[in-house]
Amino acid sequence: MNLKKILQYLLALIVIVAVGYFFYLEFKKNWDAIRAYHFAINFYYIVASIFVMTIGFLMDTYIWQIFVNDYLPKKLTFCESMALYNTTAMLKYIPGKIWIYTAQIALMSSKGISKAVLIYINLICFICLTFVSAIYALYYYLFYLQMAPWEISILIFILLIALDFIFVIWNTSIINYLIIPINRIFKREIQPIKIKKLLLIYLQLLYLLGYVPVGIGMYFLAKGIGMEIPFSSILPVIATLSVSLVLGYIAFFSPGGLGIREGTMFVMLKQFANVETALILPIAMRLIYIIIELLLGIIGILVGMKYGYFPKQAKSRQKQ
Repeated sequence: MNLKKILQYLLALIVIVAVGYFFYLEFKKNWDAIRAYHFAINFYYIVASIFVMTIGFLMDTYIWQIFVNDYLPKKLTFCESMALYNTTAMLKYIPGKIWIYTAQIALMSSKGISKAVLIYINLICFICLTFVSAIYALYYYLFYLQMAPWEISILIFILLIALDFIFVIWNTSIINYLIIPINRIFKREIQPIKIKKLLLIYLQLLYLLGYVPVGIGMYFLAKGIGMEIPFSSILPVIATLSVSLVLGYIAFFSPGGLGIREGTMFVMLKQFANVETALILPIAMRLIYIIIELLLGIIGILVGMKYGYFPKQAKSRQKQ
């Protein structure tokens, strides 16, 4: 193991310990309120939470499938996409997001899509996700933080839409600059690919809708552990999820954004929920996320093995 990997793992450990200590202090400070809180577990709501959130997770699979199919001569079915995408998604808990993309490249090696295109697709998906998350974050900023006059808030909204418009129109030129560090990581020259502008808009709309079932699932989870969050707070809940998700992705040194996402959710939830909810719900949410990711990953592996979607099996089927 080289020095770079050792430092990466060490940094991940430091972040997780630091966030864990932060939560420990918050639990200690608010222990009286937490101890007085009576948990009322409702398994029906928890099961509903898992079911609804899974729909949101499958939306990610569908978006990835649409993008990949735009560059494949032989299109992937949704079943095949489930096997290939969700199997690799489990690797997010290894420090460094590179493992997910490396696994995708390996599993897609027999599908006729280049490594460069696959990496590029993941980068574009992340940028689209970031713009959509920024829209929800802006809603949270406008209606819950209210830190600036309406004139400035409207100006920020117009600026965000303008940036998104610029990205849709000139994405190839923009990616030329963003892709430089990725070229260094993968030690290859990845050239930007022309993308249909309507496809980018369509994907962002899907991401916008995809957050909704996850937000509703979080609402059900809160009710499932006896916490009351008004249904009218669904949009700020979605904003909390979206911001924490993007920050978790950016913090590549943290496995699955562990600690980063929970800390972000705590800070944002405190603005419209009581401190018990802000402390306990992010931890409960992480457990549900892990359950869903493992479930979809296992299903992906079983489906891939059964129907021969993985490279070695695909080659053996072709020989037969």
